[in-house]
Amino acid sequence: MPTGTVTGLSSGLDWGNIVDMMMQIERQPVDLLEYRRSEYQSKLTNWSVIEGKLKALKSEADDLDTLNEFLSKSATSTDTDVIKLTASADAMTGKHSIIVNQLATNHTHAHKTGWTDLNTTALNTSGSDQVFSYDYNGETYNVTVPDGTTMGELVNLINNDPDNEDYVTASVIDDGSGGANPIHMIISGNDTGSGYDVSINDAETTLNDGALFDSANWEITQTAQNSEIRVDGFPDPAWGWPNPWIESDSNDVEDVIPGVILHLQDTSDGDSVEIETSLDTVEIKSSISSLVSKFNDLIDTINTLSSYDAENETSGPLAGDSLARNIKDDLLLTIAQNIPGTDENDDYRSLGQVGISLSSGGKLSIDNEELEEALEEDPAAVARLFIFSASSSEGYVSVSGHNENTVGGTYNFTLSYDANGNLVKSGTNTINGDDAIVHGNSLVGGAIGTDVEGLLMMLSNPGDGPGSLSGSVQVYTGLSVLLSNAITDLTDSYDGQLKSNRDQINDNIDLLDDKIENWERRLDIIEDSYNRKFSQMETLISQMNSTSSYLSAL
Repeated sequence: MPTGTVTGLSSGLDWGNIVDMMMQIERQPVDLLEYRRSEYQSKLTNWSVIEGKLKALKSEADDLDTLNEFLSKSATSTDTDVIKLTASADAMTGKHSIIVNQLATNHTHAHKTGWTDLNTTALNTSGSDQVFSYDYNGETYNVTVPDGTTMGELVNLINNDPDNEDYVTASVIDDGSGGANPIHMIISGNDTGSGYDVSINDAETTLNDGALFDSANWEITQTAQNSEIRVDGFPDPAWGWPNPWIESDSNDVEDVIPGVILHLQDTSDGDSVEIETSLDTVEIKSSISSLVSKFNDLIDTINTLSSYDAENETSGPLAGDSLARNIKDDLLLTIAQNIPGTDENDDYRSLGQVGISLSSGGKLSIDNEELEEALEEDPAAVARLFIFSASSSEGYVSVSGHNENTVGGTYNFTLSYDANGNLVKSGTNTINGDDAIVHGNSLVGGAIGTDVEGLLMMLSNPGDGPGSLSGSVQVYTGLSVLLSNAITDLTDSYDGQLKSNRDQINDNIDLLDDKIENWERRLDIIEDSYNRKFSQMETLISQMNSTSSYLSAL
């Protein structure tokens, strides 16, 4: 440990200040190390900022990498009190006229006899367990009712019965009459549609010997029925069909109009409600704009952090960093290239053809008029510039999956199958000239380490005995897919470049910490040495002063 501060009583010198100034000179190597450490710490902080921007861009890209997410459709109804709509990308643009004849309803039974109160008077006073039984959708449910159970407790027993998996719901109402039995239990089926009926099972019910709770004391207050609609006059009642309506067991009617869900709210009293589906170009442009904005935000950040101001001779904290430069260059190359999988037969092959171009500094700009024109001309072709999509020349073969290793392109395939239409593992099964990986009876995958790695293709039984199919698949990996895959590689928590970069920086910081710690110990020794020397000098001066005083006295 350093010695204490040397006083200058004899010499009149401020030894402490002298030591401090000398130690400032001695500390210069440590100051340099600490400055270098602060630079590395700044790199860590700023790389965290870049990583955050990368992940924000990936999130935006992931929200825009399928046809449903990209090709937003809008749907309008002339009477939303009767029909509300939800449209997916599969919805075909067009208009339809719809009549809603009836809504789907659930079945409801009310105990018309009533009971004295909810939580005081017991329903079962037999001294032993009794049973309340009901049927729902063809199944019988028996509820054990212990002695002393009240109406409120019976409701809870029904609702919490493990066998009642949200099939029915029991509740109570007070009729407000002020009479002797104002409390009425209601038991309702939770499914709408014909056939989902609730009925009291007299044969199994023993509660109060069945007298109070047999079916004669219940009344159907609402029957279970399907919703009924007619679309564009179909079906025509004049055809004499058994039911002149399109029926559904739900008020959310799907599959009647592809890609559109009809949310029925009320009947239309014989009047038609006009609905229309169309491409929502406003929403599509907004989604593209959000993706572009996140991209530009990332490029802005990289430019700022890696900049060099020659005029003022100042540098950003990542100036000269090769990783930052490479990330930017790779992203710009991704933007500038033709989208993998497109060829001369595609209307659009690059972003520039639909009004999205690179400007100064590597940022993107959008020509909204040109983009809107392209969307009106061929929205599916624009979508292929952003999403993953694939098509097959052979109707019995379809693409069912891919991963980040799948590269866009056109690939020939040959698949062998047996008399049952199952893939033959020992047969010829190739994709892009390489042996495919057979998964089960109907799936094949691309060979590992090739451009078709991760590509999954499904075979549907062609019939007509054993044989083989040959054809080609065209695979598009659009911008959203490319960006997401690139960012995933960069930010992978196991072997991503950012992790390796971060580990290297932390290793350098640890190394500097060790050097600083060693220097601090050395400086303690140096400071102690200075203090000892100056203490000895002060002692010598004190002795000389004493001698001088003695001689003067003589």
